[in-house]
Amino acid sequence: MNEVKTPKKPLIYYYAIMLLILLLFNFLAMPWIAQRQIQEVDYGTFMQMARDKEIGQAEVQKTENQILFTDKDETAIYKTGMMPDPDLTQRLFDSGAKFSGEII
Repeated sequence: MNEVKTPKKPLIYYYAIMLLILLLFNFLAMPWIAQRQIQEVDYGTFMQMARDKEIGQAEVQKTENQILFTDKDETAIYKTGMMPDPDLTQRLFDSGAKFSGEII
């Protein structure tokens, strides 16, 4: 007796499915996880941390109207909304933080 076997799917189908799952995970889940690790604080907290020289690095993002900064040990990431502050650059310089602006 001859048994009729169904042909196995080529390995490329399984490879394509796994690639699609990885792409969806990277585009959907990873940004959500990264966003949850950033703590939102008010501008007063930012000014207090700058005054106490507790800021490690800072990035001023004018297009998104926010400031991203880390603590001195760079263990936590914070963000705050920008305020009209003409002394912002001097405040960051006086705090000893490494800071940069966004290149538009």
